[in-house]
Amino acid sequence: MSRRSRRQDESRRRQSGRRGPGRREPDRREPDRREPGRREPGRREPGHPQPSAVRGRLSGFGVQLILLAAVFALGVLVAELAGAADLGVALGVGQIAFAIALVYLLLRW
Repeated sequence: MSRRSRRQDESRRRQSGRRGPGRREPDRREPDRREPGRREPGRREPGHPQPSAVRGRLSGFGVQLILLAAVFALGVLVAELAGAADLGVALGVGQIAFAIALVYLLLRW
């Protein structure tokens, strides 16, 4: 097939709106018309806070710190109530409880 006949063939296809082999029709779909109140998943509308901002000042890390401090204090209290020889022993028991809770929080992720 000569160049001239190819050009004529291509011009006929363009005029008729058909494409040659291996060529796809461009995507001319209308944009997705959704209901006014619906939004795409994962997208936030302007003015709406992030989920972490809704929770307040206490982030996940803050909650973990409070939990570790509470475990330490509870460990010391239980050791004192159980009759620890002195405060140093009670603090040592609290430190062990703290370490166990810390390992749990680290391995949970």
